[in-house]
Amino acid sequence: MENILLFIKDFELGSKVSSICVSHEKNVEFCDENTSPDDFVEKSLLAVIDLDESVFFSVGLVSELKRHGIKIVGTMKEVKAKELKKLKSAGCDIVLPRASLVKNIPQLLNELIS
Repeated sequence: MENILLFIKDFELGSKVSSICVSHEKNVEFCDENTSPDDFVEKSLLAVIDLDESVFFSVGLVSELKRHGIKIVGTMKEVKAKELKKLKSAGCDIVLPRASLVKNIPQLLNELIS
């Protein structure tokens, strides 16, 4: 079963994203700032990162996940062009406004990891 990594501290957002992933028969692993990519590389295909959390807003985290071949979806309350460019060049596949993440997760699961 495919593993989805959630770098999300917000309980409500994490719960919604997690339940959608589980309903699409994906394994979900919540990660924190101490999680090392070496802990989950083998079975992980997608990471969802809440970029509004300062501990996760890191080009280093994005590029480390990308180096391990993991697709990356970032989310922010408000996507700013300057930050978007930096995150895309680090390896973020998609950066979505927070409001549209939950609505678009099923489609993203199909597009990015099927």
